Amino acid sequence: MKQVPFRTFRRMGQDVRTWPMLALLLLIVLVAIGCVLWFMREAMRNERMAVRQKLADAYRSQLSFVQQRVEQHWMDSLKALDESLPGAVLFVRTIREGKADSVIYFGADGRVAYPQPPLVADSGGDAIEKELRSMVLAGKKDEAVRFVLEKFAGGQFADVANGQGRLVAGNAELIALELIGSPSEERFGQIADRLRERLSDYDRTTMPSAQRRFLMQEMRRLSPETTFPTLNAEDIAARYLDAYTSPIAPEALGESQVPGIWHAASPQGRVIALYELPSLRKRLTEATNESSFPIGVGIAVIPPGEDAVTESTIVTSSLDSRLPGWRLSLQLNDRAIFDAEAERRVTNYLWMGAGVVSAMMLLAFFIARNFGRQMKIARLKNDLTATVSHELKTPLTSMRALVETLLDTERFDEQTTREYLQLLARENARLSRLIDNFLTFSRLERNKFTFQFAPHSPGQIAAEAQQAMDERGHAPKSLCESYCDANLPTVMADSDALVTALLNLLENAWKYSGEEKRIILRTQARNGNVSFSVEDNGIGLSPRDIPRVFSRFYQVDQRLSRSTSGCGLGLSIVKSIAEAHGGSISVTSEVGRGSTFTIEIPAARIV
Repeated sequence: MKQVPFRTFRRMGQDVRTWPMLALLLLIVLVAIGCVLWFMREAMRNERMAVRQKLADAYRSQLSFVQQRVEQHWMDSLKALDESLPGAVLFVRTIREGKADSVIYFGADGRVAYPQPPLVADSGGDAIEKELRSMVLAGKKDEAVRFVLEKFAGGQFADVANGQGRLVAGNAELIALELIGSPSEERFGQIADRLRERLSDYDRTTMPSAQRRFLMQEMRRLSPETTFPTLNAEDIAARYLDAYTSPIAPEALGESQVPGIWHAASPQGRVIALYELPSLRKRLTEATNESSFPIGVGIAVIPPGEDAVTESTIVTSSLDSRLPGWRLSLQLNDRAIFDAEAERRVTNYLWMGAGVVSAMMLLAFFIARNFGRQMKIARLKNDLTATVSHELKTPLTSMRALVETLLDTERFDEQTTREYLQLLARENARLSRLIDNFLTFSRLERNKFTFQFAPHSPGQIAAEAQQAMDERGHAPKSLCESYCDANLPTVMADSDALVTALLNLLENAWKYSGEEKRIILRTQARNGNVSFSVEDNGIGLSPRDIPRVFSRFYQVDQRLSRSTSGCGLGLSIVKSIAEAHGGSISVTSEVGRGSTFTIEIPAARIV
């Protein structure tokens, strides 16, 4: 179904006789839609509120049971950290078992026992490092790598520290890896495996935590596929210790001074457990999974600062003082299961409302469409009458004035009479062209125009159009030229129709150019087509006018008092002729710098 253009409705609104009907029609449609939408919204809200309230009453007691389970799970997880194990062993076990994202372990004296502090300095370690460094400075890379492979092959120097309290073995093996450089080399793999094992060994290696973290990061840089499950935990612990100020209360969960990290102390205060918010939320949520709820109902753990009430929330409950600010939220994961009855009723409202809205919109569309069609026909008639009357009146008035002037002359002067007769002939030709345009347009609109297609030379067609243009005379300081490429392919065309189209383009270029006119007709072959381009240096077209310039009766200057003649049919006729030849017409233009109209038609196929 063809839609009524927007500009038709705009013109309808500008007519004082139609706007009351349009306003009434729009008011009726808007009131009907508004009433239906309001009714639907209220019905859906009431039905869903009733279902939600029933669910909240049914599951409130079960939510209380889940709350107790979560609190007990939290207490048990913190108690499990108070094990009598060395700090490094407790650290790695906690991380591997997923009890926390990281931990800080305190010794009996209240000092931090893990992360591991630096070791006691050993002069033997400095001597080994000095020997290795001298080889590197001397450029003996292979000798240095061999030294590392042999020196630290056994466990004799595994725990030897340098003057800074760092294990010499780890530093030396990193230096060897950097000297080798290529992970594909066999020696690189041997040393990398040894260092990787040393960094992952928390039971026997007494490596300081700062050195372990640094070496892990460097290993990942040198060998990106290397992974260390405890690296993130080491990093969290280090950042926490940098911001650590004083002990915290046992068992109470709180947000630490490190952004995104939460901390809680074990009941005995020997361990501080550290959690990242996503993993902490996941751990607490896992404690709710054992609860028996119907399919479609779930428990969400909501941290402080996050809105616990959403559209899917049934009921919420706060956790105890050991988890301040945290809440449990009973939510509908699959609302359709419990909203089935409500949705059934709402569906009835939706169908009824949709039927009313559709009927009103359909009725409004047909009324507006009929109105638009009648207004369009009336406007076209008015435009045609006004345009034709103006265009016919102008040459007839000029011809009458010339004839009356001649008749009022007592004695005819040959030169004056000739000039007047030439003016009469020019106005008569103008009137004939106007009538021809109307007849051509009428035949095209009624599909009565018969095209006689035959092989023709594009150059000959362009020459005939140029000759017809030359016969109409030239103004001073004006130029009208034609350029035609050699060896152009023939075209299957109606020669007279194409000449008429080109002549229309040439006359438009002449009409809309200034006193110093420069018009060029180019005939070229490109992409299997033949193009006829008319280029001028006239007033040009604005971007707003370009899409509409080929419409019937459209004129850039809509005033009847415009300085140029025409009724807005020329370019419409050109477009119809071009399309009848299986081609197209296009225009490129810039205001004040002229326009170029181009007709493209397919070249004739050679059989």
